[in-house]
Amino acid sequence: MIGYPQAHVMSTLLGPVPMLLGVPVAWVRARQGDRSALFIFLGWGLYSIGVGVMAAFLRGQVDVNFWTQHSLQFATLAEMAMWMLVLGLRNVSIRQAAEQARRERDRMSSLASTDPLTGLLNRRGLQAALARRLDQVSPQRLSAVYVMDLDGFKPVNDLLGHDAGDELLIAAAARLRGALRETDLVARVGGDEFVVVADGLPDRATAQRVGQKLLACFADPFDIDAAPCRVGATIGYALSPTDGRDAADLIKRADQAMYAGKQSGKQQLRHLDEPALQPA
Repeated sequence: MIGYPQAHVMSTLLGPVPMLLGVPVAWVRARQGDRSALFIFLGWGLYSIGVGVMAAFLRGQVDVNFWTQHSLQFATLAEMAMWMLVLGLRNVSIRQAAEQARRERDRMSSLASTDPLTGLLNRRGLQAALARRLDQVSPQRLSAVYVMDLDGFKPVNDLLGHDAGDELLIAAAARLRGALRETDLVARVGGDEFVVVADGLPDRATAQRVGQKLLACFADPFDIDAAPCRVGATIGYALSPTDGRDAADLIKRADQAMYAGKQSGKQQLRHLDEPALQPA
């Protein structure tokens, strides 16, 4: 459409346009602390100097020596090096963004499965964790699921207020956690109801001893609002695989045992097929 001389002039004029448009923006961003913009500014600046020296060399305006003869090559190499640094920073930024996204995903997952008041597992987190553990039970390695409800919590909550009630729940959660192994699960599934899962138990007698240990967590009063406060616990439990392998069924069976204990006097450990056990 146009002749070679016109095309040459046009390319000569249009070639620097992206650089001329980008350099001011890069300078502003560089002054704001953007390292990528700084490298872009340096790269295009060095390239501009190299092009200027080469143009002066071709017109005989500078002396002929090694540096002036190869100014454009050095400038191009410097520009490429700056772009490599920009790409490196970009890769670091992408990795950091991916790590941040992973941490945020983990945080959201933790929030979805954790009780915000006590930091224990909530019902959803308990169901998922318990289902995984029940795949490994055997007659020689029992899993015990304990459902407990605090006795006397409502009067404390009504008399001292919800803040005191929350403080009591936090203290109760800490006692339960401290009485168990690191591998055992403790969850708050609503109100003043907790669930404990103990794995790797050799027999039913061991499960009963663990249950009585949980009852003993409430033998001493709690210090709430600088005043002693007493609550007890009624606990129902179920064993896997003896009572089944389904997480929901085991929790339901332990819950039924707990309510049976409530109806027969409270502050006891109860299995549906066994007599109630009082605190040791």
